[in-house]
Amino acid sequence: MKCMIITPLGPGHESVAAECRQSVRAAAAASSGPFTDVFHLIVDDRQGALGRSAARNQGIARAREAGADWLFFLDADDLMSPAAFSAVQRYTSEYDAVWGMICEMSYGHDRSQLRAGQLGSTESFHEILSVPPFLSLQIGHFVKTALAGSILFNEDMDCGEDFEFYCREWSAGRCIKTSDVFFVNRRGLHSTGPRSADGQQWLNAAERVVNNYRQKLATATDRP
Repeated sequence: MKCMIITPLGPGHESVAAECRQSVRAAAAASSGPFTDVFHLIVDDRQGALGRSAARNQGIARAREAGADWLFFLDADDLMSPAAFSAVQRYTSEYDAVWGMICEMSYGHDRSQLRAGQLGSTESFHEILSVPPFLSLQIGHFVKTALAGSILFNEDMDCGEDFEFYCREWSAGRCIKTSDVFFVNRRGLHSTGPRSADGQQWLNAAERVVNNYRQKLATATDRP
């Protein structure tokens, strides 16, 4: 199997992209896990003309053309975990999308930690929706190219589009959040540009997405 790492490079992230690239190389060198090939695609959006959704969708299209079986979305300011590929190996035969625990560090520091209070390992979409979105899932996850290509990111959304994508993955595929760590989210390096958003804007948008899916599930449960 082949895996493509997709990284949009937006405004303000040029200086940290090299560290992101190196982390992917180091992880693949340590172990490629179930993958015979690991490719890292940087989608250049340094002018901010595309936005994250369109940049990721371009990456998905490139991955399909290249015959990649799996994808991993890694932002340019984040770092791949050295054990990411070996850790996902036990899940690739049973699941369509795999998340790990939210692990973070402040930019300029070298000590990472798991986010306090977050949801642990689960296969339940109801549990994902039962906690605030910043305590459940993040963008860094493995997903089969076929599933990602059937969904795509909503290019009309400038904020919260990531969580809307997750919800559609959980609705359409076999998904799991595991106790593993696949990447480290480096905080304090927000992208800039015309389609960027701050943390509060993201939270507001993601909570709207979560509330919408809670209502959908409640309606489906109430049907005779």
